[in-house]
Amino acid sequence: MWDYSSNNGGSTLHIGRVVKAILDDSTDSIQGVELDDGTILPADKLIVACGPWTEQARSWFPPHVTLPPITGVKCHSILVPSPNIFQQAVFFESEGAIGDGDLEVYPRPDGDCYVNGFQGDEMIVTERPGEEVVEPSAIQLLQTAMELTSSELGGLEPHTKQVCYWPETPDGLPLMGVLDGVEGGYVATGHSVWGICQGPSTGMAMAELVVEGEARSVDLSPFRVGRFGGGSE
Repeated sequence: MWDYSSNNGGSTLHIGRVVKAILDDSTDSIQGVELDDGTILPADKLIVACGPWTEQARSWFPPHVTLPPITGVKCHSILVPSPNIFQQAVFFESEGAIGDGDLEVYPRPDGDCYVNGFQGDEMIVTERPGEEVVEPSAIQLLQTAMELTSSELGGLEPHTKQVCYWPETPDGLPLMGVLDGVEGGYVATGHSVWGICQGPSTGMAMAELVVEGEARSVDLSPFRVGRFGGGSE
């Protein structure tokens, strides 16, 4: 998809961390963004799609621009080489018997099992992307849970130990729509654990909103930014 966009649509990928949204002083319209290395990228549209790091985007804008609150939930996972143990996803409901949370196991075509569970507390995310700290105690909890729930998974040594955050909003619904007070500003975030599943429909709806002025494929009214007093329809 990206090859097609870049080869046929003239799209260009820029990798960097945005530190400021550049606005026209008289109209508050988007003029571009500034990256942490000082690079200025001209733009007339800006979509804040930072997931659990949306809170950090507050510093991009002047004080009169309000972003709704976004928190993050930290969750560890491991990859265990385990061909043919499971043929479908398995969700273990322990009611506290294996810890404060439940275990989820997803078999992959390459023979690995993706194992996660026992999420942390909801919080404002301060760890930067790619610098999330993997907590040994959380990894050990996953391995202990495997031993208690599966004689075949138990004892297998994971080859990958990792952690991620998922974003949450106060009412559990995503934020998708126009960012109030910024002409050309939009938000698309807060999909909780369903971001991968909802990504394609979100992308289509936001593309329609940005290019055509209205989303046709998805009714965005339940997800409007203004429901928290920080945006409009």
